[in-house]
Amino acid sequence: MQEKTILIEKFLARTISKSERRALKKWILQNKDNLTFFKNEIRKRSENTLYHHFDGTEAFQKFLVTVEKNHSKKVNLGNFLRYAAIFIGMLALGFGTFQFFGPELVPITVTLGESPEVAPENNIVITLADGTTQVISPDGKKELLDKAGKIVAQKQVGGLDFRNINDNPKENLVFNEIYVPYGQTFHITLSDGTKVWLNAGTRFKFPQNLNLSSQNRIVFLDGEAFFDVSKDGERPFIVNAENLDVRVLGTEFNVSAYKADGQIATTLVEGSVQVYENSNPDTKILLSPNYQASFTKENGALTKKKVNPQIYIGWMNNRLVIDELSFEQILRKLERTHNVSIINTVESLNKEIYKGEFENESIESILTTIASSTPFTYTIEKNVITISK
Repeated sequence: MQEKTILIEKFLARTISKSERRALKKWILQNKDNLTFFKNEIRKRSENTLYHHFDGTEAFQKFLVTVEKNHSKKVNLGNFLRYAAIFIGMLALGFGTFQFFGPELVPITVTLGESPEVAPENNIVITLADGTTQVISPDGKKELLDKAGKIVAQKQVGGLDFRNINDNPKENLVFNEIYVPYGQTFHITLSDGTKVWLNAGTRFKFPQNLNLSSQNRIVFLDGEAFFDVSKDGERPFIVNAENLDVRVLGTEFNVSAYKADGQIATTLVEGSVQVYENSNPDTKILLSPNYQASFTKENGALTKKKVNPQIYIGWMNNRLVIDELSFEQILRKLERTHNVSIINTVESLNKEIYKGEFENESIESILTTIASSTPFTYTIEKNVITISK
């Protein structure tokens, strides 16, 4: 039993490995006593905290019903694992919209220079430097062509690859802009080999050919992205996110800079980065791995703290880890990941704080799980969810 307690401690600390998680899951599913022990251990560790750590009571009851109904027959494995996952994660939300298909490009008729916002809804849209706009979809051409018919990028699994651009020293440095709508994510390999993963609801502006830049490699972010920057000691890579610049030579880090959020957060996984206000470079903060710089838009404060990076990059692996987020912040994330609009009529819920992990679950199950901790009801009409008492 001591070994299982250690695994539970690791699970709560988010240091549990995949093999240990599988072992813990197998043990929990052996019998009801193990499930009860696991749940009690979670509750004990949450009693004196200020946040809500969901115990998943309603989901637990559903899980028991499933087991009772199938104890003498073949168990419905899909339902069994779906309910069990709620206990293993204590929360079960999914990024079912994180799709790794090989996108191809279908040109659409638009006015030159038209904003991606007016393109067909729920599509990933790229606007090239020459003003042409194209929708990225599973069907169509395997290359991205500009107005002159020149190949700008190649199809890549889950994204686009801009590395095969022919260098022409006489060309000017020009920028493309890509828009990733709510409910989707996307991957780009820039011309210098830098890899960029774009989260839902993100706009990203980048040079079509970074090799034409003799000094800094500058990109612009409105939303969230993870960067694996190709090393170049002569040309720093700079991410501009509203008031903040993130400067690196070659490293891995995440930047969350949604306009609707009150903070811009840079979380370092590997290497080192410099974070500073672009209007005041003297505010520079140097980050080492497992540290995060946060810029508060309201008062202009730039701070640094030690964090677990997995909390902030879980979206890349179809997971959302909530670490002391308010109800309001959670709803904002759900709107992005599930492409819905949420109207909350219960203002008292907005400041409630939660902690936990969501994986592979419908938005209905997510809200029901949260409601088991702080009761509320909700209705769904098309893609609009209304929360009420």
